[in-house]
Amino acid sequence: MCLALLIPSSLRDRRRYLVFEWLSERGIDKWTLLSEIRNSIFSLYGDVGASESKMRLIEYTNAEDTAGGMGILRCAHDKVEEVRAALACIHSANEARLSIRVIGISGTIKGATRLLR
Repeated sequence: MCLALLIPSSLRDRRRYLVFEWLSERGIDKWTLLSEIRNSIFSLYGDVGASESKMRLIEYTNAEDTAGGMGILRCAHDKVEEVRAALACIHSANEARLSIRVIGISGTIKGATRLLR
């Protein structure tokens, strides 16, 4: 049985889902993008701030015709602004310019996937 189902919903951590789009000079794989996001959070807020944000990359799409794509990041509900600031501070990856823009914020994955379309 899943451990998350044993914990009552009133005691679970509240989460937010950030839908973002990225555009780069070259294509960027999932792990490079995740590494740049984590490095930005660590450099801005340190180890404690990064761990409190509980950031996870939920979904990643890479557009085939352009060097860009979209994704969904999960984070703690009280660290949304910090994660947005970390995304805004990312300017390059793999020696290629990179721009990340947050499209929207949702409280559920279902709502985030609606924004992703």
